[in-house]
Amino acid sequence: MMKSTEYKKRVLQDANLQLFEWWECQRSPYYFLTEWARTVDRHVVSSNPIQFFPKKEYIQFVVDTWLKEKLLLIPKTRQMMMSWLFVGLYLWDAQFHPGRLIFFQSKKAEDANDLIARAKLIYDYQPDFLKSYSDSDGSKLVPMEAKCLSDKILFPQIHSELRGIPEGGDIIRMHQASGIFSDEMGFQPSARAAYIAAKPSLSSKGRFTGVSTAEDHSFFENLVFDQID
Repeated sequence: MMKSTEYKKRVLQDANLQLFEWWECQRSPYYFLTEWARTVDRHVVSSNPIQFFPKKEYIQFVVDTWLKEKLLLIPKTRQMMMSWLFVGLYLWDAQFHPGRLIFFQSKKAEDANDLIARAKLIYDYQPDFLKSYSDSDGSKLVPMEAKCLSDKILFPQIHSELRGIPEGGDIIRMHQASGIFSDEMGFQPSARAAYIAAKPSLSSKGRFTGVSTAEDHSFFENLVFDQID
């Protein structure tokens, strides 16, 4: 059950509750997403399309699986919120953990930048106390700056970053990524090159997540069904 509106109003006025909620969000991405993060629901009939992530059993399952599996591939339908979900998860990773370098990859740069825009929306609609990092002993929250550009979000104080990039392996190959989210991977002609470039990051505890709607005979489909030569 979602925390009550009354409780959340208390949190906004109480530094001790804010510290507690920050640590709960840092500990559990599912808690962060369903209690404090918001998306744009374009199917809701309402004057306010900005809605909290729904508490759904399948979303809990996907989040738990993502935490356990460094390589995750998900064939999706358009109503499952998978793109929003993984944007939120990788934002959580960069926002609550120092030293992260996360890539959002799509076929074109403008599509990747749209993923960055989604992350910015989720970030902007959070309460200010979550836009913080903990001090060295974990007993105090320190306000955190975020630099939001069209193709990246930077958290300079904790040295974490989200970047939007087009398809291919060139940019990935130049960096040791903490995480890579490949959206609509089945429609990226250079998906194989990107995946090969990501392998060193995977071998050093990085994380790769690929999602796509159906596209027959794609590299993504072959990877999902273990049909790679």
